[in-house]
Amino acid sequence: MFKLLNILAFLSLFSFWGVSHAQNNKLNFLEVATWSLIQLVPSPAFYQDKDNSNSRLQFGLKWNFTPVNYSFNANKLITPLQFFKVNPMRRYGGSVELFVQPEWTTSAYKYSDIERFSISPGVRSYIPFIEYGEYLSGSFGLKYSVRKDRQNIFNNTLGVELGVYTFYGIVGLNFTYNFTNDSKYNFSLNLKYY
Repeated sequence: MFKLLNILAFLSLFSFWGVSHAQNNKLNFLEVATWSLIQLVPSPAFYQDKDNSNSRLQFGLKWNFTPVNYSFNANKLITPLQFFKVNPMRRYGGSVELFVQPEWTTSAYKYSDIERFSISPGVRSYIPFIEYGEYLSGSFGLKYSVRKDRQNIFNNTLGVELGVYTFYGIVGLNFTYNFTNDSKYNFSLNLKYY
């Protein structure tokens, strides 16, 4: 738990620094501080925990940080790149981004031989479906989950992610398939606040 709090604090401070330095200089301190703190609110998730004979779902939390986003729908008079604080219209209207996703399960894996905490860097692309993504959009991503097993040896895995989002991208469902035998899938109610 202490490791998770340290990583979230680091990502939040890094995000706060990145937003205040990489975006428009007219952003005031209160806006940047509020936005950075809101990013610490997690999305609820469920993770598969299985071995050769048993399987169960367990509850967890997932955060999402976006260091870089490139929008295909940006006005030609402004840069298509955004750092850390990404405008929802530019994200769900069609974009590609790099992300970092800390994940933590609220209880230990009973059947899988893995630790509760993982961090997953990756790349994700958004595609608008209805009203430039405001009403409905989807995403496809690849991520690499870094996690240790109970013997403190890295048990990393590649994963594929699919998502659908609505209500200006604030609410979504996200499904991840991991190429491992320990925890093949997880899904979450993706909550992103702006």
